[in-house]
Amino acid sequence: MSPPMPSSPGLPASRPSPAPRLPAGRWLAGGATLLGLLVVWRSFEIRDETATSPLPRKVRLAPAAPESQAALECVEGYADGARRAAAENRPMLVIFRASWCHWCAEFAQGPLIDRRLVGLSRHFTCVMIDADRHPADCRRFGVREFPTVIVANADGTERRRWTGCPSADDLVTAMVETLPAARMAAAETDEPAATR
Repeated sequence: MSPPMPSSPGLPASRPSPAPRLPAGRWLAGGATLLGLLVVWRSFEIRDETATSPLPRKVRLAPAAPESQAALECVEGYADGARRAAAENRPMLVIFRASWCHWCAEFAQGPLIDRRLVGLSRHFTCVMIDADRHPADCRRFGVREFPTVIVANADGTERRRWTGCPSADDLVTAMVETLPAARMAAAETDEPAATR
């Protein structure tokens, strides 16, 4: 803005010139742009949502194709498995796994669906221990790597342990060796009752 000019005799005092004005079309275009930005901004909503993790993926213990092939029937958690094994006087096949463990999934799709192992498992109480659901069981048995597999007598006495993925042959051999010991223990406990 320029300072007022001194007035001359006979001339009116000059006024400062007004600020330049934008043509009406520019104001309308600018306003429309601003209005458009406000509409776009208001159309976005900010939501405070908590992320939920998907349900743990269940690992199939039998392939989907042949329906005639059976799978292992497992009890979840050591306490329930030990009670069942003691009640039925059956040895235990205890499998420690974790849902996030790649090797556990490989193990479930490999040795655990071997027909010989599935057949023998019917004479065992199979116990599945998920590390995330039963961390106390993992600590109790000193399990820090997955999968860990234990073959035990009905009373929980450990007969064989593997860390990692044992082969189906190794598992079957250990299970066959455990069965006669389990039968002998059952025969010894039945004899005193028969002589009474």
